[in-house]
Amino acid sequence: IKNAKGSCGCTVPTWPREPIMPGESSAIEVRYDTNRVGPFTKRVTLTTNENGENTRVLTIKGKVNKKEEAPGVPAKSGNSFNN
Repeated sequence: IKNAKGSCGCTVPTWPREPIMPGESSAIEVRYDTNRVGPFTKRVTLTTNENGENTRVLTIKGKVNKKEEAPGVPAKSGNSFNN
């Protein structure tokens, strides 16, 4: 893998820098940083030295759920808790 690039700044891939020989495998980690709730689709474009087709596109899909307060836990207000 020569390079890996996310479709936006919120999609950051980390890939192995050492060569991956034919028949071997490795892993690519992709971090998605969001402040938006709901479904998302992002892409990571890999540039390789593979013969023939040297660009591969990975599609990552998911859904970010709204963070909810744990049931039965009072909300904190200042230095005290409110029920």
